[in-house]
Amino acid sequence: MSSPVQDEWMECERELHATAMPDVERYENDLRTLRAQVDGLKDLETLEQLVEAWRGPAAADSDRRSRLARGAAFALRAREIDALARGRLIEERIVHARAAGEQWVVLQQTGDGEAAVATPFNIATMHLDSGLATLAMAQYGAMTNSLVYSLTVIRLHSESGVLIDATPGLEDWMETKDRGELDAAVALWRQRIETGNIAIPGVGADGCR
Repeated sequence: MSSPVQDEWMECERELHATAMPDVERYENDLRTLRAQVDGLKDLETLEQLVEAWRGPAAADSDRRSRLARGAAFALRAREIDALARGRLIEERIVHARAAGEQWVVLQQTGDGEAAVATPFNIATMHLDSGLATLAMAQYGAMTNSLVYSLTVIRLHSESGVLIDATPGLEDWMETKDRGELDAAVALWRQRIETGNIAIPGVGADGCR
């Protein structure tokens, strides 16, 4: 969930791009300014540091266009900081799961897939040895109030959880309105992955292309 100041940064970003697009020269100039601003924020490693810097003396000295570019730079840096934090959390989960002797680790989860009342969710679970992961989700279908369940099998780096291949040629996309069918498909793919009963196109037994 974003904070009010992050919402302000994102609004600056939206306005900057929206007002620059018709003017190529302005757009290119804005990009140069934006890159320079982002480079100047690289030493700030937490959201708290960003907020403090945003409220510093430079905030009062900027004209409207410069303020938009500055806000857009802060929005970009905030996303970078968030991505780095999520990456560290995922690596910690992998390390802890290995230490506990687990075969699988939940890398990311939103919503509650086990709730008594069906609600949207998203859960990515990685096999520690192979880096193959099941990504199961539930979301409301377009123009309907019913949930649509889907499953895809992706390939991640087994040490960092970073995406290697979103479509390794296994279960690229399965969709159903039946939760039981989703659960059965997840269980089947987990069993196949654990036993090595799979073949990834273009990938050898050592995991290399």
